[in-house]
Amino acid sequence: MSAQLNQYQPGAPRVVRPRPRPAFTLVEVLVTVALIGILVSILTPGLVRARARARETVCAANLRSWGQAFCLYATLYDDTLPHTDDRARNHPPDAYDPDHPEHECCYVDVLPPLMDDRRPWRSFPQGAKPRGDIWQCPDAEPLPDSAYSPSYQPSVSGYHSYAMNSYLECDFPFGLPAGVEPYPSFLQLDRCEEPSKTILMFEQTLDPLRGYDQQGGLSTAGRYTAEDARALSERHPHSLGGLGGNVILLDGHREWRNDLWDESLDNPRIPARGDLTWWPY
Repeated sequence: MSAQLNQYQPGAPRVVRPRPRPAFTLVEVLVTVALIGILVSILTPGLVRARARARETVCAANLRSWGQAFCLYATLYDDTLPHTDDRARNHPPDAYDPDHPEHECCYVDVLPPLMDDRRPWRSFPQGAKPRGDIWQCPDAEPLPDSAYSPSYQPSVSGYHSYAMNSYLECDFPFGLPAGVEPYPSFLQLDRCEEPSKTILMFEQTLDPLRGYDQQGGLSTAGRYTAEDARALSERHPHSLGGLGGNVILLDGHREWRNDLWDESLDNPRIPARGDLTWWPY
């Protein structure tokens, strides 16, 4: 009896026994899992669309940055655009010749320094060409190297998901009968009739088997900084639906275009002279 009294004396420690915690029943667990699954199924498409729109926004911003740089360059150089591609203007081809810096005026080399002091494309060594940023659309990924021409390895030499409109600089025999004089270069903006209609730059396909349904005709897809109409990325997805791509016009504004692909035309498509979508005059 005295022992029982002692355990209730003031100051004596009390023994507190833990109360059993109620456990989840199997039904409650199954209901919770089901609710989580329903929420995931509802939210996932929205998240996917939001991420797609975010990538589209980045892509549009890239094109807008290029357009602003083109305009700035033209302001600095008497309304003249930089060359589309210097591969055919250099000697030997594909190599930087310090004795002829005038050959190194391709837009991917001269415009990036005007865009927050970014590096020219040629300053990146083989095997370390940039990916992302201003250089490619976030949704654009090349296929494995084996899908392309043996002389072209995107993983080594890099790739371009944006291309300048090559019809702007057709100062070489391009689709012309023998003996016909080449067209003059169109790089002088003051010669362009409708700057708000003519494409300056567009998204190009990286798939050798596509590009305006030209099967097998683009084994170097993504290699060149300038391309013709068959390189249009007609398979580019868009959250608004349909097929199309971003373009920059000569006046510097960007558009989403899904009306540039007429599958009834023969391929590869060579736009007729006077088509101000491609030819400046």
